[in-house]
Amino acid sequence: MAIHSRLGDDPTPTELTQDTVFSVLSNERRRRVLRFLNEERAGSDIRELSTQLAAWENDVPPEAITYKQRKRVYTSLHQTHLPALADAGVVDYDRDRGTVSLTAQASVLDEYLATGETTSIPWHFVYLGIAAVGTIATLLAAVGVLPAAVPDLAIAGGLSVVLAVAAGIHSTLVAGEPWEDLYDR
Repeated sequence: MAIHSRLGDDPTPTELTQDTVFSVLSNERRRRVLRFLNEERAGSDIRELSTQLAAWENDVPPEAITYKQRKRVYTSLHQTHLPALADAGVVDYDRDRGTVSLTAQASVLDEYLATGETTSIPWHFVYLGIAAVGTIATLLAAVGVLPAAVPDLAIAGGLSVVLAVAAGIHSTLVAGEPWEDLYDR
């Protein structure tokens, strides 16, 4: 019997609720399933999936996985995790064929599954650094440490340009994100 999801065969995915997203992502094994399937765009069979997850969980190469390690993961996937992911509408799981693949709806979870491989600039430190440099330059100018050849207006103008460039880069990187998501930045 094939398990697809509660969404039935409706090709138009419905929006995942916040509770569903939290439920799906609350378990590390389900997150690993999604990670693996994101790498294997065509889908996978449950044996290959359980072998790779067992390798990740035991921190060994897939070739070193024992039957017992793989079977433990396989049973858990088959009985619990894949049906839960299918019910959420993020995977198509066919029990009879032993295959699993991502649905279009799974792309909603991509932002939550970022692996950290891409580096994110800690923007609050960038702005704090600009403010610190500006404060130091202003104090040095006020006490006459900077040469008279560097007018106060040049310091202010230079800092304004640096701030504008940083803000421009920052806004370009977050362009297209909903405003609600920007509150934490």
